[in-house]
Amino acid sequence: MNRTSYYIAVETARRYLRKKDFLTYGSQLVPERVGSETWSLSWAYMRNIDNIIDKPSITRDQGLTILEGEREAVAAALNGNYVIKDWEPLRRLWLYYFAENVRKYYDERVIRVVWRLYKSAVDDMRRKFKILSRDEMKKLLYNKAVCFFKLYFLLSKFELNKLIDPLSDALGLALGLLDDFVDFIDDLRSGYVNLLLENNSHIRGTHLRNVISEVLKSEYRRRISKQILLLLLKARQIGYTINNSVVRNLVLRLTEVFAAPIIEGRFIPGEKYFFKGGKILARILPRNEYAAYKIGHRLIALILQFPQLPGKMIHRYLT
Repeated sequence: MNRTSYYIAVETARRYLRKKDFLTYGSQLVPERVGSETWSLSWAYMRNIDNIIDKPSITRDQGLTILEGEREAVAAALNGNYVIKDWEPLRRLWLYYFAENVRKYYDERVIRVVWRLYKSAVDDMRRKFKILSRDEMKKLLYNKAVCFFKLYFLLSKFELNKLIDPLSDALGLALGLLDDFVDFIDDLRSGYVNLLLENNSHIRGTHLRNVISEVLKSEYRRRISKQILLLLLKARQIGYTINNSVVRNLVLRLTEVFAAPIIEGRFIPGEKYFFKGGKILARILPRNEYAAYKIGHRLIALILQFPQLPGKMIHRYLT
């Protein structure tokens, strides 16, 4: 392994993630070195691809062409046959060293999850300007959101063993449902209908303002809120059984961050969820991302001890 190139890959991946929200950046501070570096490389790669193909200007055929090119690169990288070219985008460097780490430190489970995530990206692009059935949407949600958490837990080497699947299911489905609701305006503009209303076949021909009004006044928001909170309750119950105190607190804090828009009355289209304290930590960390990781890795354990919501709210809604 070329240590200089590897150093650059990890440094630039972390720097790219720092420009996003703290939930995106802070996730890499919890695992130990190998897990953190591998997750940083994979997460930055995924975010970069998503940012490209999610642009409203990208057509379905263009998106599928981009994804096919990435499929070839991913397959070659995981097989150890990929050769980085000078003119290729930075994300290919991240991909190359992610695959190197997978072959060196991980087993086949990671590769299987990677391909499920790729399949979800292709399926998502193929259904652009189409309205999916409930079963199709649930399958897509599983491959996108549940496998995302499964990859994180596997790469992080948290030793969750049999808890990985149920924990990924609960957190992934909750986050997927939450994302679909708060992002549905942007999704509609990009050609996707992610809300499983009883009769949504008319949405494509309806003025956006009327769609928003319908969703806000419908029973859908109440039902989806309850569904999300029940999934988060399940994740918390699993979280309490985790022996590692840092990982246990991470799971509990994630459930609180995802529950906050609902509990605080901010569960509306366009709303954001955020990690309280994240901006402060991001500001005090040095610009050098290797040094930032070393400091952040020590501080994150302390930060995760503090709940993201008042105790009474957690007791009322999630316990």
